[in-house]
Amino acid sequence: MTYPASLGTRTIAGVILTADGAPAAGTVRLTRAVPLQGPADDITIQPGAHTATLDAAGAYSLTVPVSDDGDWSPSGWAYTLDVDTTAWRYRADIAIPAGPPASLADLVPTTTTAPDPASTYVTKASVGTATGPAGPLDGSALLPAGQVPDLSGTYTPRAYVGASTALAAPLLEVRFADVPGGGAVNLAEAHITIGGEPKLAAWLNEALRYRAEQQPGGFGYDHLITLIASHAAATGVLIRFERRDGTDQRVTTGGIDQDGRLQTSLYAWQAITAVDPDATGAYGEDTSTGVAGLAVRQESDDRSWLRGRIAVTSSGTSSGHVVATLPTGHAPTHSQLLSVPTTGGIAAPCEVMASTGDIVVRRTQAGAASLSFDGLSFVR
Repeated sequence: MTYPASLGTRTIAGVILTADGAPAAGTVRLTRAVPLQGPADDITIQPGAHTATLDAAGAYSLTVPVSDDGDWSPSGWAYTLDVDTTAWRYRADIAIPAGPPASLADLVPTTTTAPDPASTYVTKASVGTATGPAGPLDGSALLPAGQVPDLSGTYTPRAYVGASTALAAPLLEVRFADVPGGGAVNLAEAHITIGGEPKLAAWLNEALRYRAEQQPGGFGYDHLITLIASHAAATGVLIRFERRDGTDQRVTTGGIDQDGRLQTSLYAWQAITAVDPDATGAYGEDTSTGVAGLAVRQESDDRSWLRGRIAVTSSGTSSGHVVATLPTGHAPTHSQLLSVPTTGGIAAPCEVMASTGDIVVRRTQAGAASLSFDGLSFVR
């Protein structure tokens, strides 16, 4: 691998032999968990591992960035060393400062004292036999949940940074073999200590439902949930409600927009194209400038809204004429009688028929006019 000229590197090379002097086989790996940033070069090197496979003579060689380069950030970090060979198995965190080529024998100190804190490494062959405060392991090389030590209190989280590639599997997966009982404990809990007393502030119950509770005391009252749905001029939706239709497609039925306004429907207006379906010649869509096109829109509270106008010729309206028919799916479950304003100054009663969706005029009125459906609605 070729590194920028400003980044200091060091070669780690050597030979690993078995106890009887034969060349060992296996690998030596140095893992760096932090990204390196070179301000002068405007370059970032992502975390990764450097692995060397021992050759026939048991030799290895790795050229890696040093951990104390003052021109690169951060400085003073350490590699995780994993030696996995037929002669030697070892894991430790080691720093590789700037300097001439060196071997692991130069960097890994020899000691007869136990590390503090103590570390226990378990081979696959000893699964189920490891002992200690949190042992033994179960038959799948996993630590039973009841043996996990209490981690409550303060701690420093460790960040893992990697390439922005899609995950092949979830980082965390929780599965229940069956439905938890009503007395089951919560899946996850967050406690806040106020006045020396821990208080449950947020949790996921056994059914994975989120819960949160305001707690009086040291941190006062705050919003249980805060949603930020937009940034600068961008728009988003705080909450969106959807349902599955007959073809198992998701259909939006409402929500709360980026400004916190309740939306009872996100359906688009659907044009009413069947005007004067009986071809009387007396009715047509009013296409005057500034007039909305004939359309209907259904709300999630079972209310349908109308807009647009129907122009009536000089022959006037006749009671019983069908002036238009709503699109399929918009007919009310029972007939609705609407008082429709007209440009002639006299309201014209029109009935929206159940099942068919026909809009039937119920008053004979002479003379040309327009029937205005703008802002009219009915309950389905």
